[in-house]
Amino acid sequence: MSIRTWRRAAAAAAAWACVSTALPCAGQSPDAPPPGTLTFGPLRLSPHFLVKDVGVDSNVFNEPVDPKRDFTMTVTPTADLLLAVRRIRLGYTSAVDYVYYRDYASERGINSSSSARLDIDFGFFKPYVAATGVNAKTRLNSEVDERARHRDVTYTTGVAFDIGSRTSLVLNGTLAKISYERDEAFRGVLLGRAFDGRRRAVDGGVKLALTPLTTFSLIVSREEQRFVEAPGRDSDSWRVSPGFAFDPGGLLNGSASIGYRRFKTRSPQLPDFTGLVSTATVVARAGRHEAQGVFRRDVQYSYDVATSYYLATGGTLTWTVLLFGPVDVRGTAGRMLMDYNVSGLALGTDKTSTYGGGVGYRFSNRARLGMNAEWSRRDSDRAFERGFRNHRIFAGFSWGITS
Repeated sequence: MSIRTWRRAAAAAAAWACVSTALPCAGQSPDAPPPGTLTFGPLRLSPHFLVKDVGVDSNVFNEPVDPKRDFTMTVTPTADLLLAVRRIRLGYTSAVDYVYYRDYASERGINSSSSARLDIDFGFFKPYVAATGVNAKTRLNSEVDERARHRDVTYTTGVAFDIGSRTSLVLNGTLAKISYERDEAFRGVLLGRAFDGRRRAVDGGVKLALTPLTTFSLIVSREEQRFVEAPGRDSDSWRVSPGFAFDPGGLLNGSASIGYRRFKTRSPQLPDFTGLVSTATVVARAGRHEAQGVFRRDVQYSYDVATSYYLATGGTLTWTVLLFGPVDVRGTAGRMLMDYNVSGLALGTDKTSTYGGGVGYRFSNRARLGMNAEWSRRDSDRAFERGFRNHRIFAGFSWGITS
């Protein structure tokens, strides 16, 4: 890398730092307006501003040989609107990513997203409707390395019935669609052919408040996946998912579930999957320490129509320590296993490992500045070209993120 590039990265790092949320106050109410919120009667406006990934990416395209290096940065303004009138809560969020690469203009792009949700509280009867839209040039998952333009829309609706002081019944419906631009491809495969389609799901179950801060749920769901150009990949699924949700006011925050999924393909040429699946995002706080764990195990469709699907298992653990005053440090480690043998064919596995760390400086509970370094690698026993090595030194700045 040239001295000029290093100077640019160093100058950016001095101005911006790694974006992340600082350690929140354990007793803060989730309904309390964050600092910096503009209030106009029942209407709240909470602006946020992030500058992230400011630095050098040593392998822009995740290539196994001759990796391409470039200077990059992303600027993201966000606005949250909340209207609360009596029994009605209407929320809206809008965000735009401005992604910049100095040398590789093909990787630049503007990503936009917005979501809205309406909740009505009739006491024992609580319906809601929500919609989310995304127009982004991003990597779909850890398998697809191409930053490809796709448009996603998701509609959900549901209702909760209180049948006791601590017990409620829930029913939800979801319709999600994804559509790639026609010329977007990865390793010679058109991504629209692999992924364009819709997912419909209906789930219902019971929720029980074990304590004021912990809720247990048992959810049963039915899901169907349909593809526009590859109907041979269609599937139907059943899930049974017991889980726990933790209120933000406690030492634990987030949710975790482990359950059973029966993934049944509609084509006789494709095998089915039956087994355990899980998802969890949990944050634990104690004094100056915060640990965040994210884990997922589930079936995912592959970009390769011949492969059809794989079982993704893995997650990340991030530990943040407030050292003194406004200075904090953090370390993170992650692991992801993509098992293609689950489809019934001996196709091998891909393993991705990530680790890194950083230091941050908080000007207030609304602004943070810091620097991070990250190393990642993917090893594959399927094909050499699926592996890569990458390291990044990057910085960022966040404003409007509460602590």
